[in-house]
Amino acid sequence: MRHAAHRIAAAALLLVLLVLSAASGAADTAIRAKPLYGGTLVVAAGDPGPLNPAITSSGQAHPITGQIFNGLIRLDRYFSPTPDLARSWRVSKDGRTYTFELAPNVRWHDGRPFSSADVKYTYEQVLLKLHPRTATLADVIERVSAPSRNVVVFRLKQRYAPFLTWLDEDNGAILPKHLYEGTDPLTNPVNLRPVGTGPFKFESYTPGDRVVLVRNPSYFKAGLPRLDKLVFRAMQSAQAAQAFEAGEVDLYMFPSGPDALRFLNRPGITVTERGREGAARVVPLILNVRKSPFDDVRVRRAMAYALDTDFIARTAYAGVLKPAKSPLTRFITWAYTSKVQQYPHDTARANAILDETGARRGSNGTRFRTSLIYDASFARQAELIKTQLADVGIVVDLKLMDMNSWVRKLYIDKDFDLGYTNFTHPADPDVGWKRIYLCSNYVKAPFTNGSGYCNQQVDDLFRKATEELDQAKRGAIYRQLQRKLASDVPVIPLVDGIGPWVYRNSEFRGFGNSGSKEQFAFGEKVWWTKGSSSRR
Repeated sequence: MRHAAHRIAAAALLLVLLVLSAASGAADTAIRAKPLYGGTLVVAAGDPGPLNPAITSSGQAHPITGQIFNGLIRLDRYFSPTPDLARSWRVSKDGRTYTFELAPNVRWHDGRPFSSADVKYTYEQVLLKLHPRTATLADVIERVSAPSRNVVVFRLKQRYAPFLTWLDEDNGAILPKHLYEGTDPLTNPVNLRPVGTGPFKFESYTPGDRVVLVRNPSYFKAGLPRLDKLVFRAMQSAQAAQAFEAGEVDLYMFPSGPDALRFLNRPGITVTERGREGAARVVPLILNVRKSPFDDVRVRRAMAYALDTDFIARTAYAGVLKPAKSPLTRFITWAYTSKVQQYPHDTARANAILDETGARRGSNGTRFRTSLIYDASFARQAELIKTQLADVGIVVDLKLMDMNSWVRKLYIDKDFDLGYTNFTHPADPDVGWKRIYLCSNYVKAPFTNGSGYCNQQVDDLFRKATEELDQAKRGAIYRQLQRKLASDVPVIPLVDGIGPWVYRNSEFRGFGNSGSKEQFAFGEKVWWTKGSSSRR
């Protein structure tokens, strides 16, 4: 039942993917050629910050860390688990014990052998304490044991439907115990010179410029990787588009809507969402509900009416992403509903509600002044938000920052009024979605509950949904949650979608083969068309 629903969701999603793929040329899978060896792939991406995937869910970091580290499993395009560090697993009859047999002969990049002790340490001391999403599993996992070198066992406190979907590199990257034990994982200098088990080894990192990775010749998956080197260049979308146009970049990771569309129908270039199914997201405007006036739900609702999400989607995202109609992405079809309180653009209604709150206009037309923190990737959206809120007397001061600075302001220091984040939701609402709202996830860690929202009824519904194994019943609970969250408006959902990436298919092939989060794992199977038939 669960896998069938996943396949239905993926089938609906693929309609979107095929439109983009067909418009940009033949898909990779249609090209039949023998993979070659060698070459360097240059990627336009973001500046990642610390390269420790067990303490962040940053979409800027994981395209890099996903090439360096592995999880126990990997999710295929239908969000079903496939082997990675774990080559097989079994589940007990009561659904509470998961036993994983680990791949043999795996070594860390420094030559030390990998074992179940690394898995046990990583979950107990890092992931369950510091990862923005995975820390919520602390309420689920009773214990982790390592009965032998190549076996690790998870015992759960109760049956938990989405457990396996948590165990990929994105949420469950395994760290080397011998380099982290006894240190603070947040400040360990290894975070800037990472040592993993993955297909590529770290060579160098120049903050604000580039990260260079080289092939791991001892990778435990035979014959992989095929490329010699990956170079990640830190670029904003406009700069990346220019570099891609000039042939300086081969893979354009995070194009804006307009920049993605400019490359459609270009010979030798693919624009597609395939391989990014696990990146479906809702982009919310985050309100600090622990500060006045945002602690008044009427103010939050008025702001929602003031924002024209149709216009924001059409102009800032070129229609590639759609206006959000619910707090949850529409791509999780079995749980999604748009039958929630809607906030169609209505400045008259927004003004009336604000008048009711007592936040009346002053002689200069201003009701109150606030500020929005953001980075350059959100610049167009920020300008639109500023303009639209000004129409109802809310003056927004825009505070442009580098990504690491606004992440710290919002999630660590809690020193902000308005902010934003690209929150990815698949493969299950419990994995990517609930972290935004749980009371217990209002912590000093990136990409957690930034708004400060806390509602015990919401927490109880999230818990109830995870304990229910019947997917239809789970879906009903998540629809109830969407209705409650749409009414409380701790964040204002702006747009909903995936967003494509762009690569040069005349030079590089092998994309489309690494699951639903391929943007974190593409290096393993991509190859260069001008390479050699054998290793040199």
